Amino acid sequence: MQALTWVSANCLPFPKKMTDIFLPFAELSPKQLMDVYSLRQRVFVIEQACFYEDIDGSDPIARHLLIYDEDILCAYLRFFEPGVKFQEACLGRIVVDREYRGKNTGRNLIESGIRHSKKHFPGSPIRIEAQAALIEYYNKFGFEEEGSIYLVDDISHIQMVLA
Repeated sequence: MQALTWVSANCLPFPKKMTDIFLPFAELSPKQLMDVYSLRQRVFVIEQACFYEDIDGSDPIARHLLIYDEDILCAYLRFFEPGVKFQEACLGRIVVDREYRGKNTGRNLIESGIRHSKKHFPGSPIRIEAQAALIEYYNKFGFEEEGSIYLVDDISHIQMVLA
């Protein structure tokens, strides 16, 4: 199991140690898997009032990045190698628990996802299917819009790529 512990040095206010876990599906513990599905359901289904089938069959072919604050899953994304979902590496199901928003947890999640992608697939661009409301947020990481806005489960999305 690869686990990194980091302290967010220049983020305000974010003094706690966080644990960054990057694992394939088969190595997730039952508790970690329950935490992932619970967080995704709370945010994507309940909070966003978007009733869709979150468990889409893609989790077993993804790697999963979980950020814990002690035993609380506060942020998550899943990662696909190039050629699985898209030609590029892909980050998806990017989610931060409501209690951890505005505390740079999302920034740490995205930066960690980019680091893992560059480490495992150097030279591969990274694609995300971003909610259109977050275009400017993802632009800060270097992602650029590609194509037009389209609907996924009645929420506006756009493809974005980090070269």
